[in-house]
Amino acid sequence: MSDPGSGLAVEVRGLTRVFDAVPALDGVDLEIPRGAVFGLLGPNGAGKTTTVRILNGVLDPTRVDVLRVLGQDLPQGADLVRPQVGVQTDTNLYDRLSARANLSLFARFYGLAKKAADQRADELLDMFGLLPRAAERVEKFSKGMKQKLLIARSLVGAPSLVYLDEPTAGLDPEASHELMSYIRTVSRAQHTTFFITSHRLDEMEDVCTKVAVLAGGVIRAQGSPAAVARAAVPRVRVHVTPAPGVRIAPGELLALPGATHAESLDGYIAVDLRSVRAVPEFVRAAAALPHDLLGVADVPPTLQEAYLALVGSQPGAPDPAPDTAAQTGTEVAS
Repeated sequence: MSDPGSGLAVEVRGLTRVFDAVPALDGVDLEIPRGAVFGLLGPNGAGKTTTVRILNGVLDPTRVDVLRVLGQDLPQGADLVRPQVGVQTDTNLYDRLSARANLSLFARFYGLAKKAADQRADELLDMFGLLPRAAERVEKFSKGMKQKLLIARSLVGAPSLVYLDEPTAGLDPEASHELMSYIRTVSRAQHTTFFITSHRLDEMEDVCTKVAVLAGGVIRAQGSPAAVARAAVPRVRVHVTPAPGVRIAPGELLALPGATHAESLDGYIAVDLRSVRAVPEFVRAAAALPHDLLGVADVPPTLQEAYLALVGSQPGAPDPAPDTAAQTGTEVAS
């Protein structure tokens, strides 16, 4: 049964895949809205590649309750889904052909006539800032340019859903930021859904509208990056910044209502509070101190902190015992 009108690009319930009696995926649930930029995060061996292969119809699940992509139930609807899906891999470019010829060739595979294929190639090259280099052989391109071209190639068939595997691997921070900006732009402008696997947590936090943390074949948390971070890292922290020339001892802030720890850092004092409810009273008390302050700012936990809390500090590290709401794998409210 298919549901083309669903607001979900991917809907999975109870996905299990077993290899040699060992579960690579164990009851995975996922919901990815259409038009989202979704990040699947996890250590090596967590089951990310297995998940993508199953969603692509390359691999069958051992057991599953619901497996629906772009409104089609898999595996029976795989042939209807494939033309709507783009996949970025490292082996989809011909180095001796120009950038335009590469994209035009793949556009022809999607049934476009030569003129339309060339036009589509130039549209994508322009979108990714490569049009001035369209006639150059790909073998002359930098790593960053090739990555852009690979993602452009995955978009050549105007897919509704695009899978990207470590799209910024090997890129410098500037090139990575630029590439992720293109992904965000395409998602918003064309309502394209992106499914990204990556270890670059700072990038995922910036670009993703939703993430899921996968470890040991189990989804530990999913939701917006901010919601996942808040659920996995329950600490509440504020930064108190004094005016230039003003000195405040951490002990003065530690004595205020709700404070549990205070530490002087570079230009500000970091204060941990016992709960979110303690913030208003602490802010009022800080403002009443006989010191000039530039501000008191809430500092939310980061996605990296959440990731480390959920799966440990090293790739492949033993999974910690589930002791927070986020670790149940349930949807975290945004």
